[in-house]
Amino acid sequence: MLSLAILATLTVIGVTLVAAMLVIPAVIARMLTDSFARMLWLSTVVGAICGLVGMYLSYFAGVPSGTMIVLVGAALFVIVLAITRGRGLRRSAGLDHHAEPLSVPTA
Repeated sequence: MLSLAILATLTVIGVTLVAAMLVIPAVIARMLTDSFARMLWLSTVVGAICGLVGMYLSYFAGVPSGTMIVLVGAALFVIVLAITRGRGLRRSAGLDHHAEPLSVPTA
């Protein structure tokens, strides 16, 4: 029973890492631009950079490469989030028109 639980957990963790590798560069690119064409190119570049840096760091740190690639992507996400101060997340969620508080006219 324990070995089946470990195998199932490893499978889920692998799928989660793959999903993170696909999603994180796209979210970073979306936070930085409104143009879909620029987002495609930027997410490709961000993904390639995360992959290269993650592989390089995993070699010297002695950790699995998939984990390090996702950690590099997460660190880059936090940096972009700090630089944009959350503006990119509001844009990604389509909440720009809700950024200003609504004023209620008084009678």
